[in-house]
Amino acid sequence: MKDNYIVSKVLWALTIGISCVLLVQPSLGRAQERETTSNSDAKSSDEFPEGVEQTDRVVAVVGDTAILLSELEIRLFELQSQGARVPQRDTPEWTDFARQVLVAEIDNIILLQQAKRAGLTPDVSRVDQMVEDEYQRRREQFATDEEMMQAVEAAGMNMLQYRQMLRRASEAESLFMEYRYSMEQRTDLPPVLVTESEMQAFFEERQGDQQLRPALISFNQIVITPSPSGAARDSARARIIRIQSELGVGEDFEVVARRHSDDEQTRERGGELGWMSRNTVVKPFGDAVWASRPGQVLINPVQTQFGIHIIKIERQRGAERFLRHILIRPEIRDADVDSSYSIAEQIADSLRAGVDPERLTALFRDDVADEDVRFDDVPVNQLTDRFMGEVSRAFENIVSGQVYGPLELERGGPKEFALIQVVTYRPEGPLEFDDVRDQIRQTIRQTKQLDILLGEIRSNTFVDVKL
Repeated sequence: MKDNYIVSKVLWALTIGISCVLLVQPSLGRAQERETTSNSDAKSSDEFPEGVEQTDRVVAVVGDTAILLSELEIRLFELQSQGARVPQRDTPEWTDFARQVLVAEIDNIILLQQAKRAGLTPDVSRVDQMVEDEYQRRREQFATDEEMMQAVEAAGMNMLQYRQMLRRASEAESLFMEYRYSMEQRTDLPPVLVTESEMQAFFEERQGDQQLRPALISFNQIVITPSPSGAARDSARARIIRIQSELGVGEDFEVVARRHSDDEQTRERGGELGWMSRNTVVKPFGDAVWASRPGQVLINPVQTQFGIHIIKIERQRGAERFLRHILIRPEIRDADVDSSYSIAEQIADSLRAGVDPERLTALFRDDVADEDVRFDDVPVNQLTDRFMGEVSRAFENIVSGQVYGPLELERGGPKEFALIQVVTYRPEGPLEFDDVRDQIRQTIRQTKQLDILLGEIRSNTFVDVKL
């Protein structure tokens, strides 16, 4: 009868599990944190139904949180439903396996407790998306809404309570992710050694689960960006001088942005771009921002393919910056685009003649975007997605050494032209160790470092394992 009870609770149990991304074996890394309550208000949605014998017991205490045997059994049932090989009940193998799962649960609870003590709060927009994604994933397991509702009611909840449970679980997972990120950004992470044999063993252990490696291309890329000429350039320069003058006499950046910015998406928010990481912005923009301190206004304009930016760095959070900008977008005329295309053709001819691409970017620095030239092992589908329509068909038969272009490239600013020089091409095939060597080394290093930190935290947390 107890087994039937466990099965009936699997639906809500699956929603409480929190991925333990700190562990090398993520299948064992789920945690559920349950606030302790007094006897007077202990009645909750996870009580045993009437008529079921309550033989539950505490298998571990972590700080002020207790883990029950029923909770551990539900976790084991969840793992089994996901394909894990759970040993037969009441055997030494089952006890060993259950202890491994319990240790992972304890570690997760410790980290969640630490996150709350650190004052971290879940990202509301991220939580909203997580709830919706999880709800849709669960809904796909049922033929109709009615079937899902019946399953939820069988677990002792209504749909509102189920949604609330999803939100609590998502908030916990978001909090967990925030705390892990904050730990990774620490400057005092302990030094650790990662050996070749460890990396090889990591790869071989997961080799059977690996998907095929996509077709990969290494290439040189030069992007030619049209420049404004004549009156358009002079007008943009005059606007920049006026903005610098207004900011120089102390006018509020947000007010100036609403008055002058050409970025329609951010103008009414005072130029707010929000939290940005360096890999989400173009190179000249990122170089300028990450070379400066929070609180600064970069009064000297930054030129990108989107236009001319004056940037404010409001504050910093780990590797992210909260940014505002004022964008001046000079008018680009058809004649400017035609001139840019002619320059692209000249550069393409030079590439085909064997001229070094880095030399060409230096020679045409006033016409070429300030971006990286060399790209290694990029999935071919990412490249073709950038060049839609007829142009993408040029990459169906890739040949090393070939130069493609000029290719039209539109990415939010004026029309640009890209030149692609293929360096190497690797067709789709099995993932090899060298393909993921760096990622494996980083994963093992972080796991070891965070495990040391977790050990320090664990040593200062009351833990009593009773299994």
